[in-house]
Amino acid sequence: MGKYAKYNNKNYPVNIRNDKYRLRSKDHENGFNELVDLGGNIHHDIFIKEVTLDEIEFLFELNYKIIYKGKEYEPFSIGELVIDDGKISLFSSDYESEGFEKQEQFVFKKEVSIEEIDAIVEIMEPITGGNELPEKRKIIPSIQVKEYLKSLN
Repeated sequence: MGKYAKYNNKNYPVNIRNDKYRLRSKDHENGFNELVDLGGNIHHDIFIKEVTLDEIEFLFELNYKIIYKGKEYEPFSIGELVIDDGKISLFSSDYESEGFEKQEQFVFKKEVSIEEIDAIVEIMEPITGGNELPEKRKIIPSIQVKEYLKSLN
């Protein structure tokens, strides 16, 4: 649910603008500087580093699927809100999905406890130019879901 760059064996959120790649970190790492916004304000908790595409090991968009009762569904969101609430909203276009309520035409929603899900599927979809790289999928089993969600913050 955002763009990321693998740089020095670590994944960073990345902003891409005018062929410039700006990595973002919460930690003051080597070569990263405090963010100075357009108003001149210094952010002591956000660090950035501009890199070239050649320096990036893998550029990707991060998406998720939730496996619930053996089927994959789209989540509304992943992260802090899910941990605080203990629930996750799932979406489907299948009107026969059990217990899902119609939100609009071809959109059905169900809120479930994170303890009820089978797994989270982390999907890294390459976004670099003409490279025909396959997407990378990682399955986080239900026993590790809470720990994984905490690690995202």
